[in-house]
Amino acid sequence: MNTQIFGRLRVIKELVSKSEGISLSIGCKETRFGDINVDIDPIAKPDVVTDALNLPFKDSIFDLIYFTDVIEHLPENTEIQALKEIYRVMKPEGYLILTTPNDKPIYTYLDPAKYVIGHRHYKIKDIQKMIKTGFKVEKIFTAGGFWDLAGILWYYFVIYPLKKISGVNLPYNPKILLNKTDKEYNLRKKEGGYTIFVIARKIQ
Repeated sequence: MNTQIFGRLRVIKELVSKSEGISLSIGCKETRFGDINVDIDPIAKPDVVTDALNLPFKDSIFDLIYFTDVIEHLPENTEIQALKEIYRVMKPEGYLILTTPNDKPIYTYLDPAKYVIGHRHYKIKDIQKMIKTGFKVEKIFTAGGFWDLAGILWYYFVIYPLKKISGVNLPYNPKILLNKTDKEYNLRKKEGGYTIFVIARKIQ
């Protein structure tokens, strides 16, 4: 990406110290982290329009796969199926970077998307259990918190309605709010943060 990235997205990029081999980003939206970027929404203009459950790639071709803030949008109880697809297209010893919202009551019950689109949050132990199906967790931590939640509420109750009324593509959040969120993401916690971050390696 050419534009500055903040918070969760910045941390995701920092998890990859150097880029070697071919990378895939699943559910890319407007971000372009992978050499190949896929999304279910053609409006996002991905390289390939597809979903996480049916990746149109040969076996064992990607060295790194980004699966960030996607798993919670999948049909419920298809998470393992998606992880098996990721395992299939990943090279042996390849890396998976996964993020998802943390299931803490303050984050879960104040998330407007939970009520609008069924947006899910996960407990760390549940993510660990899912990932262990074919992968070894090398690092897991949480980050983000109050300001991330404040930004989500600002978006849903201010920016999103204004976009619908005006038809103008407005910034996600004011820069001052993004800066506060970004600073919050500098603090990595064992648990309690808004976002769960996982680095895992494919095992045989």
